[in-house]
Amino acid sequence: MNDQLTWIARLIDVTGWHQEPEDGAGWEQVESTLGLVLPSDFKELCRRFAPGAFYAYLHLLRPTGDHARPLLRTWASLRQWAAEHESARLWAPYEMYEPDKGSGLIQWGSDQTEGEYYWLADRSVEPDRWQVVARREADPWHEFDISTAEFVYRVVADPEFKPFTVADSPRRPFYLPHWGPFPTSTDDWDALTDPNRKS
Repeated sequence: MNDQLTWIARLIDVTGWHQEPEDGAGWEQVESTLGLVLPSDFKELCRRFAPGAFYAYLHLLRPTGDHARPLLRTWASLRQWAAEHESARLWAPYEMYEPDKGSGLIQWGSDQTEGEYYWLADRSVEPDRWQVVARREADPWHEFDISTAEFVYRVVADPEFKPFTVADSPRRPFYLPHWGPFPTSTDDWDALTDPNRKS
């Protein structure tokens, strides 16, 4: 098992999420439009986890808009915003990825507190080796030489992964699919994060 699949296995184990992987996700059109291949562990995460959110907090951008924010539409929207506004410097020192240029940002996830998660996409670098670039609101950028799956795992399960962690030991992380009822009470949260919860 390669390192990226190990992190996916850890996410499955720590959240207790189990479902048959989905096929035919529709990444071909996304990758054709972007002009590059996306990281394999990210696509595998989307295949293994139905649309929803890790810890009811961190969302992955998907190839389609069925119960999710589509990656391609988000990228196109951010590109348009960057082209039309002076506030494009919001992403400085980076730029949005453009198929006919060098490296640039492609957003792959977001969270409930305005956290933004990107890859520093670069045609000259193997996609599985792209850096993860992240920030919370207008805080400084952070670069990580780790896979997307490891980053997600550390956000939900590693209390030391500051400033991005939401891990709260001994509470157990969970995965909430879009059809699951959102926890609205303390009892709901306690049940979902119970370290003795059955998968």
